[in-house]
Amino acid sequence: MTETPEGPQYREPGVRYRRVKREYPVTTIIDGRESTHMEEHWVDEPVPPRDWDAIVLRGVIGLAVFLTVLAFVGTSASVGGLFEKKLPAGVAYLLGLVFTASWLGCLGLEWLDGRIDADRAKPARVVGWVFLAIGMGAVFLYFNSYDLPWVGAVGACVDLVAKGFWALLIRRSQVQLGKGVANWVRDQEQQVAGLALVAQRIRGLYRREAYERAVGGRSYQAAQALTTATAPPMVLPAADTSGHDREVSEPAPGQADASSAPVPPPSAPTPPPTPPATPVPPPAAPTPPPAAPTPPVTPAGTGTSGSSQQQGAQGKALRPVGPPSIAQTIRDVLSADPKISDADLIDRVKAVHGDGGDPVKFAATVTRTRHRIENPRPKRTA
Repeated sequence: MTETPEGPQYREPGVRYRRVKREYPVTTIIDGRESTHMEEHWVDEPVPPRDWDAIVLRGVIGLAVFLTVLAFVGTSASVGGLFEKKLPAGVAYLLGLVFTASWLGCLGLEWLDGRIDADRAKPARVVGWVFLAIGMGAVFLYFNSYDLPWVGAVGACVDLVAKGFWALLIRRSQVQLGKGVANWVRDQEQQVAGLALVAQRIRGLYRREAYERAVGGRSYQAAQALTTATAPPMVLPAADTSGHDREVSEPAPGQADASSAPVPPPSAPTPPPTPPATPVPPPAAPTPPPAAPTPPVTPAGTGTSGSSQQQGAQGKALRPVGPPSIAQTIRDVLSADPKISDADLIDRVKAVHGDGGDPVKFAATVTRTRHRIENPRPKRTA
């Protein structure tokens, strides 16, 4: 059996040591098998020298805290005595804490902002001194009301001494950075703060959206459909001058035929255009009969035949032109972009007519109609 012995310890001349107990692992080996356990040993540990800077700093901080507590008590008692004449005692003395707490809070802001940029901490510094002056004035007024102005002046200086200690401590902790380093730190802080603010707002919007979606039900879905719907493009019908027979496309599912739907009579018939003025003949010649009124001109490309024009000339009501058919919409899109892909063409036609709830059948109709338009049948000759 072998054990690890404790080795000799080296002592540095001029260094103080102290005896401390430490635990070290000790391994025992028997027949090639190891077993480790912990044993206690006394060792000499070097004692570091006293850091008088840290000791003095802790003492000053303790003194500043003690003076702050006295300032809280003194100012609260003085201002509470003024307020006690019109307010309950508890409320009056509680309001007295506001004066000391106000300049103490400004000291905290000055410490946070002044570590990087002294100009950035200037507003907190100025406001802190203003709050201190108000508190000191309140203490002076309390003792002056009892004809003790000198006592009031001395009591008001308690807040001044406490704030002075804290101001010196903050000035000692500040690090004077160069303009370049300070500007870099400010830029990084603003960038990180901006990203955090945007992320917070997005999280809030997502939570609100989830809540509205959970409680809104069908009304929320309807509002979402209205806000996300895109307006159909305005496609004007083009004149058919190719001379070929017009292809009749299948109406979209759910779209009624314009010719079969009952059409209300027009509210007011459009008067025909005024015929050109007839030149006045010589007095000897007989007066020609008045010219027949010109029938209303039908816009090209609306699919109105010659018989319908004659009916309009005879005074019969014309049927208003309905929305363009799928075939006409395909012609308009192809005339604007002959090399458009089938998928884009289907989306453009769908935006105008909709797919009727059967996108597969609608896509087949659009593709078949495009093939007929791009590959027309040869015109038969007699």
